[in-house]
Amino acid sequence: MVEFVLIENFFINLIVLKTSALLLKEKGKFYLLSAFLCGCIAVAIDTLKPSNIGQFISNVGMAVIAICITFKFKKFKKFCVICGCYLLSNLLYGGVCFFINGFFGIKNTLVLLLFIILIYFVVKFVIKRFSKKRAIDNFCFDIEITSGTKSGKWRAFLDSGNFLNDPVTDSPVNLVNFKVFSKLFGIDEKQLLSNEHLQKLKCAHYINLNTLSGKDKILVFQVDKIVAKGQTFENATLGLCLKQFNYVFNADVILNNSFA
Repeated sequence: MVEFVLIENFFINLIVLKTSALLLKEKGKFYLLSAFLCGCIAVAIDTLKPSNIGQFISNVGMAVIAICITFKFKKFKKFCVICGCYLLSNLLYGGVCFFINGFFGIKNTLVLLLFIILIYFVVKFVIKRFSKKRAIDNFCFDIEITSGTKSGKWRAFLDSGNFLNDPVTDSPVNLVNFKVFSKLFGIDEKQLLSNEHLQKLKCAHYINLNTLSGKDKILVFQVDKIVAKGQTFENATLGLCLKQFNYVFNADVILNNSFA
């Protein structure tokens, strides 16, 4: 019986600490040690059977010990934030156990642990997906591209890793998808396969592009201007990318690193 209490509390506290680290966006340390000590304290509490007040104080002490071992903090404000994340994680998994036990009538410890582990991976996926989307959105903004009499506004992503340069004009290349290209020049996919479209574009030519799958060629050309963040860039160079990068970056234009 003691072994089951120890194992159950070890895994639960380990997952609570891991979830707290995800919420805090910190790595943490000594997870196994913290979870094991919390498990031992839980066994002692279960053996001594203290009053409700004594059990509450013991649980608070257990949480403080786990936080002090796992996370670094120098200010009381940071400690309060960590405690809030720890409490939120505890409430999450405690609510899961209560729901499963009360709604489905499942009391098997192994089944409850499996549900908790499943919820942990769901939470981990959601937090990472949200963090990635937020990171991308921080580098996204609206720009205006003008070529002749046509212009339009699109969502652009500033890619710090885009150092693509046109060797002919010695200018940075900003990538656009086919939606932007067709809107600006009225060229469909059939016309793109022929050389007729080159006559409609300024300084149009092809350049080599190194990709993970090997070497490729992309069409580059110039537009009259790009307006981004209140700045105007005359005779900007664009490159037509036929890959659907808008699903990844939620943008139709990938700006060169020179825009940073």
